[in-house]
Amino acid sequence: MDFTKVTKISRFLDPSQGYAEVQRLSEVRVDPLTGHTTRILDFPIKQLVKVDISSLVEKSRPFCPFCPEIRDQVTPKFSPNLLSKERFTRGEALCVPNPFPYDENGAVTIMTYDHYVALSDFTPDILRDALMCCIEFLGEVIINQPGAIYQSINWNYLPLAGSSIVHPHLQIMASSSSTNYYTSVTSGLSRYKEENRSPFWPDFVAEEKRIGERIIAATHDISWIVAFAPMGAFDIIGVISNASKPADISDTIMDALVSGILNILKFIDSINLYSFNMSIYFLINNESFTPHLRICPRVSLPPFDTSEINYMRMLHNETLTTMKSEEVCNEVKPFFAS
Repeated sequence: MDFTKVTKISRFLDPSQGYAEVQRLSEVRVDPLTGHTTRILDFPIKQLVKVDISSLVEKSRPFCPFCPEIRDQVTPKFSPNLLSKERFTRGEALCVPNPFPYDENGAVTIMTYDHYVALSDFTPDILRDALMCCIEFLGEVIINQPGAIYQSINWNYLPLAGSSIVHPHLQIMASSSSTNYYTSVTSGLSRYKEENRSPFWPDFVAEEKRIGERIIAATHDISWIVAFAPMGAFDIIGVISNASKPADISDTIMDALVSGILNILKFIDSINLYSFNMSIYFLINNESFTPHLRICPRVSLPPFDTSEINYMRMLHNETLTTMKSEEVCNEVKPFFAS
């Protein structure tokens, strides 16, 4: 398995050094499955200061459709022609149709009664109940719509990550149409198997364990790995074993999944970041595809809250980051120590 990196050297005359010639190094990394390229930059970023979002939280509270006082009255219900339940509930979690869906089967799971939950305050019960609601919804969809094979559970946490509502919620999709991510992954899986006569995911986990530079932790059920060529500032992958569809997520796998996600949220909080995107991917009836999760933090750069997404990502589909995956791995490991 190839973990390809190309070192780039830039030279210029630096006025801060009396116009002496200086060098800047960067890396171009190629994802071993999809071929997606990421550039790791030599760009000095000072330690980020924790952002006070209390005014954002309070400003969003009066108009929140997910708060318990009004959510039953203002959220839609599933059609009885499609699903057996009008809504799916578990604990404080409530799964309802997405009134502005991205595809034919879109749903939203409101995770908790609380309007705002800080990264370090999410509990196993909050996360487990919300994920189980999503899994129940996806399980019913595939029975009634066997073509809806591209299934995912997604999380935009706070507006910086693209969320229009502060109240914690997950978005669920079940589609007959592939996203670009699924297309690149499935193409990579087919190419890898043809070239190597073995499946990608077991080889990937085994190779990362052998190298030992980016593997955070591994159990019988989930291997947690920092992506070699991240899709964001950093990118943590959870490769789920012993499951091929949402209904295969056992209590043991769910416990490992919830524990790992909470560890990552605590790490993100510890480095004074406060927003992230997460997706859990399933592809039904595809033996080559292993369910997996990706979490990327979202960053706004001081002093002007500059977006991390510029022309390179928006128009060239090229990820930029200043954080090396191997260094991130070393910093995350203590959060999985227990």
